[in-house]
Amino acid sequence: MVKPILTGGFEGLALGNKILKTLDTAKKYAKVNRAILIRGERGTGKELLARYIHTHSNRTDQAFVAINCAAFTMELLNSEIYGHEEGAFTGANQRRIGRLEQADKGTLFLDEIGNMPIPFQENILRVIEYKSFERLGGTKNIKVDVRFISATNGNLEEMIEQGDFRADLFDRLAFAQIEIPPLRQRRDEIPELLMYCVQQLQKEMPGLPVKRFSRDCVEALIDYHWPGNIRQFKNTIERLYLGSAPELIESVDLPSEMKSLQSERHFTNQSFSTQVEEFQKELIVHSLKQNHWKQTKSASHLDMSIDSFRHFYKKFKLDKDKPSEKS
Repeated sequence: MVKPILTGGFEGLALGNKILKTLDTAKKYAKVNRAILIRGERGTGKELLARYIHTHSNRTDQAFVAINCAAFTMELLNSEIYGHEEGAFTGANQRRIGRLEQADKGTLFLDEIGNMPIPFQENILRVIEYKSFERLGGTKNIKVDVRFISATNGNLEEMIEQGDFRADLFDRLAFAQIEIPPLRQRRDEIPELLMYCVQQLQKEMPGLPVKRFSRDCVEALIDYHWPGNIRQFKNTIERLYLGSAPELIESVDLPSEMKSLQSERHFTNQSFSTQVEEFQKELIVHSLKQNHWKQTKSASHLDMSIDSFRHFYKKFKLDKDKPSEKS
């Protein structure tokens, strides 16, 4: 069952029970002035959920400032977060206010925290603990009141074991953890999401011809596992709408990776259990091909535990299908 969501960046969408439960949890923690860690695969909308939390918090009238920690080197990340004084380094021709000061009294969203270098992790941990910092090249201690929301698609627990992420920083950033379910677990939303994407495209580009999606095409969209989640879905729908036949979008218009999975499906006179096993193997092989035969990523895209995935990998003897390193 889907219900409408009208606020916090989810306007116009009809959402299924799984994401509604996620939003209920987010709204509950929004009023609690503590750090929140959002977890989810790429393309699931982690920044959108962070903005939703900010909107429903008591900081809603203050700034929401976001930064992608994977987009900067250590030196640039320090400058972006803390700012710098004039002359702090070559090219620093004037004082620059960093993201922390911009977010004072509001929310700072740290995306892709798994990409933070260890020295930066140590620095930001002190800021979270003491709520103060100095600009690069400065001596003045600056106090800030910032609510931290962070996000990752990585396995932080594994990174902690390997020494790539500080356990004490994890504890500071994860007063509460909220998981965004991938799109393949929310298939009931896809028809509504399809309509929403088309409506948004038509608003952005008035005068687009009206097109329809065939039943086979919609069924294929529902069946696909969407490793890139909402972002991939939106891009796919827009490309289909802008580049397909004038009136009817059919399954033949789908991207090659979707058609290959669809074309491989067939029904035979074999027993039910045999056909189920063949379909299981088909899904696993397809996911392995999509993820360069990396088992952990393939398991994640199929929403399987790695132990379960390896069970089927051995059961279907897929080592013999794996391409050699030279090929």
